[in-house]
Amino acid sequence: MFTLGQLNVFRRVAESGSFSRAAEALGVTQPAVSQQIHALEAHFGVPLVDIVRGRVRLTDGGRFLAARSDELLAGVTALERDMREFSAAAAGTLAIGATVTIGTHGLAPLLVRFSRTHPGVDVRITIGNTDTIVAAVRDGTLALALIEGLAGGDDLETIAYARDELVLVASAADRRFARRRPLPAAALDGERFIMREPGSGTRALVDAALQRAGVVPHRVLELPSGEAIARAVESGLGVAIISRMVVERDAAAGRLRIVPVAGLDLDRDFLLIRARSYTPSPAASAFRRIVLEGAPL
Repeated sequence: MFTLGQLNVFRRVAESGSFSRAAEALGVTQPAVSQQIHALEAHFGVPLVDIVRGRVRLTDGGRFLAARSDELLAGVTALERDMREFSAAAAGTLAIGATVTIGTHGLAPLLVRFSRTHPGVDVRITIGNTDTIVAAVRDGTLALALIEGLAGGDDLETIAYARDELVLVASAADRRFARRRPLPAAALDGERFIMREPGSGTRALVDAALQRAGVVPHRVLELPSGEAIARAVESGLGVAIISRMVVERDAAAGRLRIVPVAGLDLDRDFLLIRARSYTPSPAASAFRRIVLEGAPL
């Protein structure tokens, strides 16, 4: 098998028309150049150069190889440049995932910071519920992901990077919840609840918190995003427990009421996860650093 080094020597000879000038440009001896040319001729089984009046002249086979090797070596040069950029997290593609709450309300500040320092990286985002995103991290489809649900297993690296608070929200028009003191958790037993779909990290946490408090909710509707839930609550279809950052603007605008509840543990961690079996790319490592530096959510 021929080597890229041999092709590079041949190209120098073809450009300079001289073994000695090629040797000087490459910083090697003339016999070393001759040896590489003879090795190529032996490999391809055709003469590549003739010596006419002390000057190198390419044969038909030599001219054919020169044209093709220029294309190949140009591609190698481009590959070296691309790999240097990739290793410096200056190029390439980064596939990351986020659960719906984080993807809608917490991802943009992180992407802004990353794009400022790594503008040449193409970032591709997948948003889904916790089960879907965790599965994509495990099979290598996603380099890493940001989730709010639990992701167990020794195959995943899981790091908490921020805290989030879930809150009970009701329609601002529902006077039953117009109170200053916290509502006892028991008062929610049998209440009409609007919830995320099964597989959602928010849904899992809410179900567990209500169960610990002995509350049996009346689930009247399941919706795939916090925004959709907020609109349903605003319309008076029921109450919901969702992330505070989803409903803060609605509460400030008087469309929803955030109701304090006593006896429910509704704090949770936002988690950064990646599969231990996949080596992270430089771009993935750079994004991971940005997340763990505490970018504002």
